[in-house]
Amino acid sequence: MSTLIRERGIILRSIRHGETSAILTVFTRGRGRIGIIAKGARRALKGGTALGMEVFTEADLVFYYRSTRDLQLLKEFALVDAHLRLRDSLPGVTIGSAVVELLARCLRDEDAHPALFDVTRQILRTLDAVDVVSPAPLWKFELDLLKELGFELQLTACAATGRPLTPPFSAPIRFRLQDGLFFSPDSAPGGPVDGKLSVAAFAVLAQLSRASFEFAGKLTSSESVAAELTRFLQRYLESHLPVRGRLRSLEALRWSYHT
Repeated sequence: MSTLIRERGIILRSIRHGETSAILTVFTRGRGRIGIIAKGARRALKGGTALGMEVFTEADLVFYYRSTRDLQLLKEFALVDAHLRLRDSLPGVTIGSAVVELLARCLRDEDAHPALFDVTRQILRTLDAVDVVSPAPLWKFELDLLKELGFELQLTACAATGRPLTPPFSAPIRFRLQDGLFFSPDSAPGGPVDGKLSVAAFAVLAQLSRASFEFAGKLTSSESVAAELTRFLQRYLESHLPVRGRLRSLEALRWSYHT
């Protein structure tokens, strides 16, 4: 027997099914990632239309839920925010695409993460609000994603000495990918490390870990720091989450900043 459920959700994927229907992958606040079939999606549904059933869209959904089936049946769809402004910006679209691609790869079906849902809403609204989009909101999102999934970077103190990792530093900061630990230049890690972050890149990373998305939306960095942080976070994500290989959306992001 089906149960009628109401949830706020963000669409991660929408594909056409048959002549009139659509299959949606939705990140909901209370139930995590779920699959929903919207029968007759090209026709008006009670409370909304198929026009809002696109990636990035935030909506209120009412659906018939049954635990024994993979796709739940949509009853009502009410558009909350289509995030139209970010769709007009190539960097905005590519960062938004990276967000939904990360969520699609890292979330398990029906594994709720309300805090991560709220973070996703914040980054999409940030991408709507800023005129010039830099990679910083994505770095902030990746830090929050890692924290929520249990792989938070340990940015506040040197893992070898316990002393605060605060500037000035005499040399780059070393890191270990296995446990997200960082080591000050004058410390002895007591084991192998996987690389170094420049003082400037580490400062941006530490700042973003404490900052709001509003701040991240205004933050700019040099091309060298941007490349360094993008590469480091990709390596760390690959070390702990199912994101092997480059995200297609990040390739588009790199291209958009050189045109």
